[in-house]
Amino acid sequence: MTRDPGFVVSWPCRISARDLASLIVVLALAGLSTGCASRAVETRTASATDPIVDAVTAKQQMIAAVDDATELLGGVWTARTGPDAAERCSLPDGERGAHWRYLTGSAIEGRPEEDGSAMADHWRAQGKRVTARDTSTGPVVFGGGGGDIASISFYAVSGNYTGQAVSLCFPGDADRMAEDDADEVE
Repeated sequence: MTRDPGFVVSWPCRISARDLASLIVVLALAGLSTGCASRAVETRTASATDPIVDAVTAKQQMIAAVDDATELLGGVWTARTGPDAAERCSLPDGERGAHWRYLTGSAIEGRPEEDGSAMADHWRAQGKRVTARDTSTGPVVFGGGGGDIASISFYAVSGNYTGQAVSLCFPGDADRMAEDDADEVE
């Protein structure tokens, strides 16, 4: 009678490229699914100079800022996240609050360098603090302040433009808001 040795690994073991690729995919999916467990993430502490607004006003101001930016560039834009993605933040007094995040994108080809400069100039004219960076794939422009949003960013890659804004922090519980959203979907 022959005995089956079962699973035996000898050292050094050889792993095929296909097995290694499969392992990497499994680990990446495990990491991504862990990250999806909760939408509420602590991301920013409100500045003492940020006005305190309610959830509705914060969302309206954030959407208006994104709409203003996308209208400047034209084209068709599609929401990728939000505008109702609640995340944790801290209010100026240290209490827990919430803010909204809104990410939108467009497949417009555009003129990345010119569009990045135009966006930076537009936000400066609105009184926002602006930081512009050139990357190997295209310009990235960050804006903040101005009293209506916490931050806004624009990334210009021909065929993949993205804009993202974060609302001002408002009194509220991001975890509960995420749970309420999940309950509404069911």
